[in-house]
Amino acid sequence: MRRSWTFLLVILSLAAAPYGAAAGSDTLSYDQVEFTLQTETELSNDLAEIVLAVQAEHSNPAQVAKEINDTMAWALNQVHGSADIAASSGSYRTYPVYDKTRLDHWRGIQTLVLRSKQIEALNGLVGKLQQRLQVQNMRFSVSPDQQQASESRLIDQALDQFKARALRIQERLGAKGYEIVSLKIGTSATPPPLPLERMAMARVESSPPVASEAGTSRQSLSVRAVIQLRF
Repeated sequence: MRRSWTFLLVILSLAAAPYGAAAGSDTLSYDQVEFTLQTETELSNDLAEIVLAVQAEHSNPAQVAKEINDTMAWALNQVHGSADIAASSGSYRTYPVYDKTRLDHWRGIQTLVLRSKQIEALNGLVGKLQQRLQVQNMRFSVSPDQQQASESRLIDQALDQFKARALRIQERLGAKGYEIVSLKIGTSATPPPLPLERMAMARVESSPPVASEAGTSRQSLSVRAVIQLRF
């Protein structure tokens, strides 16, 4: 009978050991305060991107490619004479056009993407290019250098707000001081809805400069902090 009790006590002590270890490892944190604050600013869009396209149709696909290549070479020659305007070739595709089930002709299209901070000069160039290309869409955004400079200012403002908020919490709760437990900073830029300009794929003899308004974008920064009060 004594052996049975000894065996039972060993079983109970082994079963209780993991629970005691787990309970001892959980350390509760007291006197911590978590808060979030946000600051934002409005920036002028200083970078424009305009996408133009050239389209050609012919019964011979090789002729389609030739017309597109000739027009794109002409457009790039116009761009190369304009300073501070970056150009890159966009998508290019050729596909058959059917009359019911019969192949009627081939159609091809290629896009040209222009980017510049000189918005007025870009609009004037696009006016010339519309003699042989057509505007598909345009959008405005904040340039990376302006966005980075604005982000630095927002960080300074947010950290000043953080220190003021933490100090106020400390004083109102009667603490002697505080320590930073965690501090997370996140930024985001919110551009306005992209204005989309679509034009019929038809050639014109000449076009005036593109009328456009760059608008503004909003940039925000949020801070999530946890502080430990000292009493």
